[in-house]
Amino acid sequence: MSTAMSLTQEYPAAPAEVYALFTHSDFLQARMEAGGGIDPKVVSIAGTGGTAGADGPAGDLSTGATIVTQQAIPASVLPSMVASMMAGDPVTERTETWRADGDGYVADFSIVVKGAPASLKGTMRLAPSAAGSTLTVEGTANVPIPMFGPKLENVIAEQITTVLGTEGDYTRSRLGA
Repeated sequence: MSTAMSLTQEYPAAPAEVYALFTHSDFLQARMEAGGGIDPKVVSIAGTGGTAGADGPAGDLSTGATIVTQQAIPASVLPSMVASMMAGDPVTERTETWRADGDGYVADFSIVVKGAPASLKGTMRLAPSAAGSTLTVEGTANVPIPMFGPKLENVIAEQITTVLGTEGDYTRSRLGA
């Protein structure tokens, strides 16, 4: 069994401007810090083509990028049932693989909880809108543990929705909204 999650956010800027933030290491680091993650770090940003710049990520980011970030979730924000099953603060690794899609961008993403059989996978679509752009996130949480799996999937879906909401607020603040 798996649990679906969905989220839509509006940004007061064109998709290209939002995408430029989403692929900038300083922005990603600050966004994770603003979200309250423990020990957040940008693991890598790689463009889909071109060559590495002397002071930038590897490859050309204009047509697509793969971004990997890590951070721990404070065990104190997790339900006691979940926290009791994990040693310390669980570390998540998030991978986003973006590509240009018409006037916008689309990404496949995955979030895995290291050391636990828990993941969330899905797509993100950044498209033009009347206000600037819309980010639509559709995902599915999966925890293949009998009896507890569905409860844990709900927790993961809720926590990720909360994190994405905080990230959306931070992104809008950076865009001057």
